[in-house]
Amino acid sequence: MEIKEEQFILGLFRSYYSKCEAESLAPPKIARREFGLGSWVKKIESRHLSFATPADLKSYLLRNTPFYISFSSAYYEFPDRRPMPRKNWQAADLIFDLDADELDLSCLSSGEHAKGWVCDKCLSTVRDETLKLIEEFLVPDFGFSKSELNVNFSGNRGYHVHVRKDSVMQLTGWARKEIADYIAGTGLNPDSIFTYGKEHVETETGRTKMFESLKGPRPDSPGWQGRIARRFIQLVKEGKLEQAGIESALAKKITKNSESILEGISLGNWDRIKGLTLPQKTALAQKIIQSAAVNIEGFGASGGEVDAGVTFDVSKLIRLPGSIHGETGLAAKKLPANDLAKFDPMKDAVIFGNSPVVVKCSSVPKFHIANQEFGPFENQEATLPECAAVYLICKKRATLKRES
Repeated sequence: MEIKEEQFILGLFRSYYSKCEAESLAPPKIARREFGLGSWVKKIESRHLSFATPADLKSYLLRNTPFYISFSSAYYEFPDRRPMPRKNWQAADLIFDLDADELDLSCLSSGEHAKGWVCDKCLSTVRDETLKLIEEFLVPDFGFSKSELNVNFSGNRGYHVHVRKDSVMQLTGWARKEIADYIAGTGLNPDSIFTYGKEHVETETGRTKMFESLKGPRPDSPGWQGRIARRFIQLVKEGKLEQAGIESALAKKITKNSESILEGISLGNWDRIKGLTLPQKTALAQKIIQSAAVNIEGFGASGGEVDAGVTFDVSKLIRLPGSIHGETGLAAKKLPANDLAKFDPMKDAVIFGNSPVVVKCSSVPKFHIANQEFGPFENQEATLPECAAVYLICKKRATLKRES
């Protein structure tokens, strides 16, 4: 980034922070948190900072405005000490990180846009994944209430769900990984979902005939069993079997006989899906598991190797709610869990206005921000509202117009 763009962006960031209430920027128990700062080049360039009060944090942001600021999920006795063991770890929030880049999105696989750009489909899909995490796992299976969940838009392409409850604060990294594995469906054996049972049916002649039938979960079964049945029913009713990766011929067969099949599944009788071979049965179960699971950062329903994800890294730094994301110029917005379904980050997380800014765009797909649509642009000059210009400059898709 040129100095001119850097000064322009940081000037706007500083103005935003000057208008923020100090308390709105500070996480709970701020004095026990570690903070990290990032520049245009690197999202976390320095760490081991601490602030005694919200006023100290705001004062720092005004004096040394960063492109990014993150805070620790952990609470320490001495948060500014180094190396890490000298901080004396005491507890940590349980945090789930959901990112559009972790999802298998058609807009990426089809080449509609490159990785790093975020479209409406990216944002709506990752929001739906976050809703799934809350509605299908954290509330019914783990017993958290929505009032105990803090949901934050990351400021770019995902969401962070924070749980601050005494029962989870002391969990080890391994215990947190077990929770994430459960939510992501990691390690579930698809061959264990269905079993063959014995059915006795009385014929017209009054004789009883016995045959094997395919048994499986019912919608009211507990845990993952019920989730698989409910998700399959949803996919059938919404006509999304092929979208979930289920073989086309099988999907059409299920759709054609959906009334009978759904009636059977409500009783746990999956044998209404006629002619399933063992490999087809396993493949069907795997696809349903993948569709029902939540793609948490570092995890996936495929059961592959994972990175040190936010959920089980008890020293992880994560975006500070209320701060600005340096890659977009959008706010890392805090919102109640009940408001998530109607949240539109390209409208609700916009913090800059409509003052005209002349920029030179490189390659920019069509996008919308603040209820306005722009682009596409290809190596051309454009006069944009400040919020759109900041968005493109932060994404390195535009520069300020140079004087001739």
